[in-house]
Amino acid sequence: MSLKKIVISGLVAGLVSFFVGSALYMNPFVSEIYAKYSDWPGLRPMSSFGGLGNWLLLMLFGGLFSTVLLAFLYSYTERGIGLKPVWQKGLFFGVLYWLVSRLPGAYYMWLMYTYPNILNIVELFNGLIGSMVAGLVLAILYKKLK
Repeated sequence: MSLKKIVISGLVAGLVSFFVGSALYMNPFVSEIYAKYSDWPGLRPMSSFGGLGNWLLLMLFGGLFSTVLLAFLYSYTERGIGLKPVWQKGLFFGVLYWLVSRLPGAYYMWLMYTYPNILNIVELFNGLIGSMVAGLVLAILYKKLK
C-alpha cells in the first residue's frame, strides 16, 4: 500500500468520474427528467447552496474525497481480485462497489422515502457507469504508479 498511489489514483478517478457523471446527468434526456421533478418535496434546490456553481464544487470535492477512500479500499482488495488484465480487475471492482453501495442505497431510498422512482432508476444506471469508470481508472493508475 502506497499513500502516494492511493491519493493520486483516487483524485484522478474522482476527476474523471466527475466529468463522466456531468455528461451523464446533463445530457438532454436526463436533465429533462430531473427538471420535471425539481420542485419535488424533499429535494433541496440548488439555490440553497448559492446556485449551480457552488453545488458543482460541493459535488466535485465530495466525489474526490469519496474516490480517495475508494482507492484506499482498492489498495487492500486488488490482490484478491482474481482477474489478470488490469481493466477487468478495475471494472470488476467498480461493479462490486456499485453492488455494495449504490444498489442498497437505491433500495433504501425506495423503501423509506417518496423519492421519484424514475430518478432512482436514472441514478442506479448512471451510478453503475460512474462506478465502473472509477474502478477502471483506479486500477489502471494504481498499477502504473510507483
